[in-house]
Amino acid sequence: MNLPDTFIGFDLETTGVDVEVDRIVTGAWVEVLHGALRRSRKWLVNPGVPIPAGATAVHKITTEMVHAEGMNAARATAQLAGCIWSALSEGIPLVIMNAPYDLTLLDRECRRYDVTPISEMIASVKDAVILDPYVLDRRVDPFRPGKRQLQALADYYGVTLDAAHEAGADALAAVQVTQQILQTAEDERAFRRSTFHHEVHGNDLVDLYDKQKLWFAAQSAGYQDWLRRTKNPRAVVNDCWPVIPVPEAVVDAA
Repeated sequence: MNLPDTFIGFDLETTGVDVEVDRIVTGAWVEVLHGALRRSRKWLVNPGVPIPAGATAVHKITTEMVHAEGMNAARATAQLAGCIWSALSEGIPLVIMNAPYDLTLLDRECRRYDVTPISEMIASVKDAVILDPYVLDRRVDPFRPGKRQLQALADYYGVTLDAAHEAGADALAAVQVTQQILQTAEDERAFRRSTFHHEVHGNDLVDLYDKQKLWFAAQSAGYQDWLRRTKNPRAVVNDCWPVIPVPEAVVDAA
């Protein structure tokens, strides 16, 4: 199977890691044509809340910066969601590293500002294609030791990522890593270890979208089991991909 000429990459940087309460600080959309950046769009957003020092240490964006130059959060949310919708409705593969985080947080921002939720957008498209390099890499090479963050994947697949946690750089690297995974029929570095590149290489991208749901659920179940055996017997790991459903308590209160 030949890959599509065009992929869209998407990434957010935020005030924290809780998808239910944290807010968007920066966002990026990149169009990648034949593996190279064709055009991009970036947002600096005033989230309406202070940016914690810990978050600033990661993405280098301060509260003072967004107060001075940031876009209104409701307007930015609508534009970011519009970019997601464009890719989905036009059938362009949408690449998001750790999709349940970015898409869920954007989904909650949409609900906060009365924009059509991301979960509803996805549900309304028959042949949506969302690709998550984190899920794909863990599927094709589940036994490789080491980290699976974007920088680690970029290093492993030979992709340049000089500005990690800058949304545009992360979005581009996520696309290029994904393309490397899709194009890899076998990995000689995985000698004497089981790999499953055949489950990704040459497969229809719409089918891969559905398979990632199952793979992510299995990966999460394995991680939850490990946590319960080694660290926290009550650990709960999200197993929903690509968007985490709204908690029942929130739905009941609405």
